[in-house]
Amino acid sequence: MKKFCVFISVLLIFAVHVSADVSVKKLGDGNIEVTFFYGNPRAQEVVIAGDFTDWQNGALPMTKGEKGWTYVRIVPPGTVMKYKFISDGNWTEDLREPDKVDDGFGGHNGLVDVDVLVAAQSKSENAAAGAKRAGNLKFSTWSMLGYQMKWGDGTKDAKSDFDSAGLNLYSYLKISGEALPRLPMYIEVAVAEQKGFDNLYKRGKTDWADGWKNLLVDTIFDPIYYYGGQDKAKSYLGHLKMGLDTPYVNWTTGYKYAKLSPHQNVNWNTVDKEWEAGYNEVGGFNQFDFAPLFAKVLADTGVEADVVIAPNRSADRAGSQYGMYTYGWARFNIADFPQYIDLQYNGAYGKTYDRIFKEVMEHDIILGYQGIYGPVTVKANALWNRYGSYDNGDGTKTLYAPASSDVGLVDDNDNNFGNNSASNVNVSFGSDTVKATVGYRHRGIQANMMYVEQGADDHNNITDQLGFRNTQVIFGGADVMLLDNALTVGLDAQFTTVLNKDKDYYYDETTKFNNKDTALIKIKPHAAYDFNPYFDFPAKVDGYIRFDAVTKSDDEFKRKDKSAFIVAEAGVRYNQTFDTTVVKGLTATYAFDNLG
Repeated sequence: MKKFCVFISVLLIFAVHVSADVSVKKLGDGNIEVTFFYGNPRAQEVVIAGDFTDWQNGALPMTKGEKGWTYVRIVPPGTVMKYKFISDGNWTEDLREPDKVDDGFGGHNGLVDVDVLVAAQSKSENAAAGAKRAGNLKFSTWSMLGYQMKWGDGTKDAKSDFDSAGLNLYSYLKISGEALPRLPMYIEVAVAEQKGFDNLYKRGKTDWADGWKNLLVDTIFDPIYYYGGQDKAKSYLGHLKMGLDTPYVNWTTGYKYAKLSPHQNVNWNTVDKEWEAGYNEVGGFNQFDFAPLFAKVLADTGVEADVVIAPNRSADRAGSQYGMYTYGWARFNIADFPQYIDLQYNGAYGKTYDRIFKEVMEHDIILGYQGIYGPVTVKANALWNRYGSYDNGDGTKTLYAPASSDVGLVDDNDNNFGNNSASNVNVSFGSDTVKATVGYRHRGIQANMMYVEQGADDHNNITDQLGFRNTQVIFGGADVMLLDNALTVGLDAQFTTVLNKDKDYYYDETTKFNNKDTALIKIKPHAAYDFNPYFDFPAKVDGYIRFDAVTKSDDEFKRKDKSAFIVAEAGVRYNQTFDTTVVKGLTATYAFDNLG
């Protein structure tokens, strides 16, 4: 036992004398003098090897001094070096290295980032052993708590009856930054993603007393369960989204309820920020973004570009169907006029790994262009679809229906370009006092856009962007700013007609026009006033009213009586900000909807 203790003591004494340091000194010419020190004067020969010496192939001798061995190297700012000592033929890690990285053999290489050491030295800190580059993680949270009351349940008889009331919470925790030096990462955790507003009162199901009791008890005892919607917890993770940034490609992956990374192609959002990786607790996606590579390649050219490739099993949002979206864009100038072009491909494939490309259900090609010519901006988008069907193996087939879409079952033999396409072309003018836009858009009977929600979670992002099926629309609008821009008045208008009279013509997502010669006209005057310029009062009020009219009696609006003209919508909103720590703002809104 004594021998063992003595042996440990000798090792400890020896370790005290074997030390190493890295120090830096900024030279007058801007370069950095880096001094490596290995504190073992008993060693007979010490060399330094690193990525700057081709490791052992070009290892450099260190100079022996009274207290140990030194090596001095002059490098420019921004230099990063990996290194190790070789003492009497033995690879030796610097135990006081400024930083370290895995050497791939179960140990570590020392890491010197001269900019970090110089910065630490300039702050009168120890630029040697204690100046390790630290991780830099940032934590943030985003939460939205809402309260809603609802009258009616969609039926005519219950239109004025009080139906439901409740609280709704969306809350996310996000961690981003560098987990370790040069290891950027981010983690997103969904704390609550509640659906609906009926947890305080629901006609025929929950009365007010039970609702408030439920709120009080569960807020105290299990708030995440309550504000998460009181649904049974799913197995494993609610969702996971993480990624890694490198000098050439940024990688992101997501699982279950994690959302795809959104993309906007000029007029259209072509990858929806609400599209899940797989809401059936399966599926997921990978995304490879080559922005860092293109930034290097196109540096100093005046051109910006990017390519993103995202293979996934998220084509149906449920996580059951393989798919892909990929897009590339470029931004450049022609004669000092900014230009932007965008090309995207979407694909929906098979549902099993062995038939992934044997069952190609959908192709989307999406083009986008924007040009800015002084006060005039030109925007254009075009979409074209091709569809497939499921082969049942017995000479029959099952038609394909795009996920989260209003299209329904598609005809894969329909080669009419108009039926399988959509477009939006508009020209706008902007000045200090006037803004105006005029444009045209169309949508074929089975034009669809993958990775964009329609009907899910109360989102209508396909029809909001493309319009309703088999329609074409001429639209325009103008705003005029008056009273030093305190007052804005404007008018928007739309004129809608059928695109192809051989197909059904849709008034909304499900309702068809009775007469294919009917034109729908919408006129919406609006105004807004900012009290601050004239009254030094931080408040704004804005409002609008929309009138709808049809040209054929077959499609007149039915309220108490039939009419070709109605007041369709109206609304007014008041917003005020407060310079207090508790209350930051107040928004009051009144809305009238005569279309439901």
